[in-house]
Amino acid sequence: MNRTLAALALVLVAVGLTTACAPRSSEVEDRVVKSVSAGSTIPVADLISDDDAKRFTIVCPYELPTDVAVRLGVSAKDLPDLSKRDDAQALVAVTADGVEATAFPRNRVDLCSATGGWPAYSRGDTATVSVTRNDDDVYVVTRAS
Repeated sequence: MNRTLAALALVLVAVGLTTACAPRSSEVEDRVVKSVSAGSTIPVADLISDDDAKRFTIVCPYELPTDVAVRLGVSAKDLPDLSKRDDAQALVAVTADGVEATAFPRNRVDLCSATGGWPAYSRGDTATVSVTRNDDDVYVVTRAS
């Protein structure tokens, strides 16, 4: 019995450490909101905080993980499936450690109001995005043409 409890405690600690290291949805959303509130035009690289990100993209509602996988050159199993949802978006970064994907709601910042998927960007990309605020006080981010 004591071994079982000790093993269970060890597993719970390990899960807690793993969870503590992974960014939570609200943390990523708060960081993105802070970035987009900085101006009417911002560098697209400001959307990603991970300095180790080799490339990144935004996954929008109804996108298939296989399409995003091709765009990023990763396995679809590592990506969020938003193919049947319209209430969420995800920020996906490819790092030396693998794929970091965080989905978050579109009710504070909407990265997916424009049609068509986001391309894959490199960390040093100089592309910009436009930021406006709609009547519902949501930051609407669109890719610059």
